[in-house]
Amino acid sequence: MSAAPEGRKRRPHRRDQILRAAMDLFHEKGYHATGMDEIGAAAGITGPGIYRHFKSKEQILATGIREAVSEALERNRAIVGAGDSPRRALEGLIANFVDGLLINRWLSAVLMRERHAMSPATRRWVERAEDQHVADWVGALRQVRPELSEGEASLMAHAGLWMCLCVVYYSSGLDPERESEMLTRMVSTALTSDLAGLSAG
Repeated sequence: MSAAPEGRKRRPHRRDQILRAAMDLFHEKGYHATGMDEIGAAAGITGPGIYRHFKSKEQILATGIREAVSEALERNRAIVGAGDSPRRALEGLIANFVDGLLINRWLSAVLMRERHAMSPATRRWVERAEDQHVADWVGALRQVRPELSEGEASLMAHAGLWMCLCVVYYSSGLDPERESEMLTRMVSTALTSDLAGLSAG
């Protein structure tokens, strides 16, 4: 297969341009405040041109969320199935989540703010995906800390996930690579710290 002529770049697929533009606008302005014409203008096409790829604004929202979340879960499966040590697997899951947030800062904000705009089927899909994501963390954590109960590991996993989510709402001004390194280390340290001083009640 011959290469494209020098100096000529392949244009991103229109569908991907629409998704990226729409999700950024949903993040910045909110789902209901964003019109199809605005999405088209941000993607570099006319509003009606969007309908060649998506039948509605809700379908754009659902597709953007499903694709980004599915990619994150696939990476989780690869990390868990890689056969690394439990500690490396846990750190890999944390880094995957943090890096995903830094790349797609819109995702978690849109998931939390715009859930009411999703169809019931999309909401159910998101809830199942979130449950699977937590289960991946809990499973890895209990491999590292077998003394933890299911409830203890679940509480710690949720707390670790919320630590990571700070990057969605707070701009540190740090280089993303440094942000990722710091957060991954902080969350890993928090999850693997000895809780021997805490009473089981």
